[in-house]
Amino acid sequence: MTQTQLKAALATQKSSQQKLGEILIQQGLVTPTQLRQALNEQGWRNLAATLLLSISTLLPSLPKVIAQVPEVPNYRPRHNQPLVSNEDIDGSEPKDSTGGFAESSSHNSLTQAPLAQQASVSSPLRGFCHPLNGEGWLSQGIRGKTHQGRMEFAYDLGASIGTPVYAMRAGKVIAVRDKYPDVGGGKENIARFNYVWIEHDGGYRSMYAHLQQGFRGKVAIKAGDLVKAGQLIGYSGNSGWSTGPHLHVEVQQPSERRTFTQTVPFAIAGTCQTGELASNPN
Repeated sequence: MTQTQLKAALATQKSSQQKLGEILIQQGLVTPTQLRQALNEQGWRNLAATLLLSISTLLPSLPKVIAQVPEVPNYRPRHNQPLVSNEDIDGSEPKDSTGGFAESSSHNSLTQAPLAQQASVSSPLRGFCHPLNGEGWLSQGIRGKTHQGRMEFAYDLGASIGTPVYAMRAGKVIAVRDKYPDVGGGKENIARFNYVWIEHDGGYRSMYAHLQQGFRGKVAIKAGDLVKAGQLIGYSGNSGWSTGPHLHVEVQQPSERRTFTQTVPFAIAGTCQTGELASNPN
């Protein structure tokens, strides 16, 4: 594929709102098999990102295109038509942090370099491991259909209900909610989702939403607990405004208020180096 061909494909993507991969296949620049291999192999994704960056001066909107290919390793599509979820998370102040007992974790903690003070699409925050330890598939990336405004830089990972969820980085739990059923639904359920909210170094906060109802009966976790990177914090579910089971993850700007703030670009790279992997005790 030449730079001229790639530039033309990017221009088509900009005007048509089609996915770049679909355009490349339609124009005969890649085969479906090659595209699947590219999505499954981290090296291919890095190569594609390098190629796109090399011609960034040719198209002002290129950073937005690059940002649609996050670093999510071990991408494992389980269906021919992966779920594309339509959910949201409101920006209101959480009101019901719940209690419990801290889990004694045997998970190994990642060596963490401090998070950067600033983040951008071209230089996202790094140091976050895969919240599903490589399971699931990317069903919606940044700036997706429902990832707008405050949630611009969120990711959705399709996963079966009961898939173990791990902390992406060490931090302090600042809120937990476990009260809503896994029935999904429309916008009327916008604020009816279960979640864990963790504050990290630098004040950044990660949030894990649509968790399975009753997860606190399987994982003892409460506000104030200190967790390690890779520590089990819950199970993926289908609570809230959602068309199907998935995990919504985001990293938010620092704030003194207990309010969901604007998301920031962050990269997910590497599994969480857990010890014995968790299973759902049902």
